[in-house]
Amino acid sequence: MLIDMWGLVKAYVNVKERDVVATKFVGIALDNGIAEEELKELIGLDDELDEAVREMLESDEEQNDEYDYSDDYAGELTDDY
Repeated sequence: MLIDMWGLVKAYVNVKERDVVATKFVGIALDNGIAEEELKELIGLDDELDEAVREMLESDEEQNDEYDYSDDYAGELTDDY
């Protein structure tokens, strides 16, 4: 379904702007609950979409790597409300 939607959108987008629109398309898909695995299945079907999917997945991985998962809390907790 996603590749069909992309094909429809792509037909109406200027060639010079397809990479930007592809990135927005992938972002909207992710924001609306499309799983990363589903996006990975799109790789190999369209050049602009391939690049957009790879960029978004790499960006997501980098954001996850930057998050500090430690339980260490350096600050003092107080009961002052």
